[in-house]
Amino acid sequence: MFEALGQLVAPDVSPLRDLTDHWTRFLEYYSSKTVTALKAEPIEKTLLTFHLNKILSILIAEQESCSSEFLSPCLEYFLHKDVLNILVTLCQADTPPGIRPYIFKVFIFLLEQVRYPLIYETACHLPLCRLTLVCSLTKASPTETQEIEFLSLICDKIKKSPHLIQVFLPESKSSAASNLSSRSSRSSSMINLQQIETLALNVKQALDSVKSTHYLGTALLNYLDSPDYCLSCRAMQNLISLSGVDSEVSAKALITDSPLLQIVESRIQTLFKKIPEDIDPGRIEDLEVNWIQAYKLHSPEFVEENFAGRSELISFLSFLDYVDTLVDNSHHIISMSISSLTSKLLVGFIQTLLSAEEEDQKLRGLSYLCVTWTHIKSTNLRDQLSFQMFEEDIEVCSSKLNLICQILELWGDSGTLQVEAMRIFDTLLSSPHQAFIDNLVAHRLETRGYFNQSLAEGEVSSWSDVEDEREKSRSSSRSRSQSSNREITKDRKREGKENLKSKTLAPSNIHRVVNLWLYLVEDELRLDELRGSGYDLYVKDAGRQLEDVREKCIRYTWETEAIFPDTADTCSTDSRCESDPTRGFQRGIFLDKLFSALGGMLNCDYDSNLQITSIFSKLVQLPHPYIHEYLLNPTVPVLEGIPTLFSSLRNLMIEATERCSAVKHYPKKMLHARRKLLGDASSTSDNAFDSVEEENLFNCIVVVDEFCKELAAISLVKYHLYS
Repeated sequence: MFEALGQLVAPDVSPLRDLTDHWTRFLEYYSSKTVTALKAEPIEKTLLTFHLNKILSILIAEQESCSSEFLSPCLEYFLHKDVLNILVTLCQADTPPGIRPYIFKVFIFLLEQVRYPLIYETACHLPLCRLTLVCSLTKASPTETQEIEFLSLICDKIKKSPHLIQVFLPESKSSAASNLSSRSSRSSSMINLQQIETLALNVKQALDSVKSTHYLGTALLNYLDSPDYCLSCRAMQNLISLSGVDSEVSAKALITDSPLLQIVESRIQTLFKKIPEDIDPGRIEDLEVNWIQAYKLHSPEFVEENFAGRSELISFLSFLDYVDTLVDNSHHIISMSISSLTSKLLVGFIQTLLSAEEEDQKLRGLSYLCVTWTHIKSTNLRDQLSFQMFEEDIEVCSSKLNLICQILELWGDSGTLQVEAMRIFDTLLSSPHQAFIDNLVAHRLETRGYFNQSLAEGEVSSWSDVEDEREKSRSSSRSRSQSSNREITKDRKREGKENLKSKTLAPSNIHRVVNLWLYLVEDELRLDELRGSGYDLYVKDAGRQLEDVREKCIRYTWETEAIFPDTADTCSTDSRCESDPTRGFQRGIFLDKLFSALGGMLNCDYDSNLQITSIFSKLVQLPHPYIHEYLLNPTVPVLEGIPTLFSSLRNLMIEATERCSAVKHYPKKMLHARRKLLGDASSTSDNAFDSVEEENLFNCIVVVDEFCKELAAISLVKYHLYS
């Protein structure tokens, strides 16, 4: 009864009427004051937040009683009475002062809490674009937290529905920056909105200052250097998500009509220049930084690892790791653009250091290349970095050397710089990349200009079943081999990690190959050391290493068999080789330098010799048929005058034998060197050698002997992996 009387005295008000009433009271506040008065009174002294909260409460209550499949009356009012556009204007103008975070919360609420997908409504697009532009206007805003929350919600919606990216790619900014004078009158014919229209004019001028047609990307870029690390990481993660949208229009807009490339370039340059010039080169490679967890390296638990320039180096490597992640997850247009820009910058930094007169600066340049290579994992960025290092052709060593030539020139120095210049290739090959290896070595060997066809024709059985078949029926077999090889390459892409078979990498005469390596060093240089002693340990190590290398290289598009290229000038090349066997084969400046260093090992110190053999070891571990055939298979018939790894080591040991015969008590000194280098506790600490040259001689013999065991082990393990 009392309920019925209550209904007569105060009947229920519909949600739409209630919402309209609160919105009208909200607007009346602005119509009753001048712009100056509006900007003078803080939000806390008004009832504006009360009305906004009531409006949101009404929307929630209505949502419970309406289907989420249809637009409710209150939401329809929101969209068609320009409520959202007016709120965006007030947000950017921050009038009265302090209203901005509340308006962001309104939009966050609508996107997150309202079940009806408002973002698909056309009437919602313009306010969202305008609010996104608002996020681009100022840095270190007091409302950064709300802004990034809003932008994150938009990015999440786009990730689920990529076509929504078009909403934030308008053809012109005139619509997004337009004022409200023509529309605001519809909001309430009884309310004077002159003050809001005045604010809208100022907002239009501010939005016009944003020179971009990719609103969302430009807004996110505004937070990359935010002092709030967590907020910055969130913006960076959203930028990765946005860059990965499968839209060519969006990718082009982000590259050409947003400050993405300028910001990446500026950040890399700024962070690198902040690293002290006197940073210890030996500490640069100690760091491995992940961009998300970089802040942990600044914590007190790492205080003992601190050194001058560590914080600046962490910041640089952190951003480099982020750029690498961005490249790896972006649309190919964005990926290639950022890769090209970044690689040019990095190579430029390193070349400048290598061109300096001071040895410390050159050592820093080498260290930066090492740490850069190990932090870069994305294929596109490594491709571009490789191309920049070689400048299209490694042979072009003019007055301005490319990076690889600069490093190879340092091999002519002595001491630490020479060893470090060699070690850089060890590092690069330890984390292999196809473009780098192709430019460094593989492209030179793929012509197979080292192979002696006339000698192969005279042999009863060749080193490989592929060659046997080829020599029986040259033209037809070549066609079949190449066709089969192409199919194997396709299978490699298709099968992924499935085991691949190669007769080049697993020749049928494997026992002969292994024995040639094991017996390369003469017995008189071994003394009491048993033939092949320690070989089983090398086999064990090689098994682990080659499995790791195969895993890294499984996606590379290398051939699986060493065959002659089907080119029109093969005959002319062969005829030139008859008059000058070495003319038709150019192995490139890197292998020339490496073989030259190998030939001088008897005069080099122990550390340099270890680096030389380590580089060769890294090369022969690669599952590349031409590298394997030329370097690791001593039974391959080679043209006269072309040195191979086997022939070079054999000549080296012949010379070592001659030198040893002139040394007094050389068996005792040989034994001392072997025990000392292999860690035998029975060896004395006294120096048994008469000179440094004598010590280098015997140390080199031990290094070569152990290296031959390693090569034999690699040959055997490769046979089992690829047979």
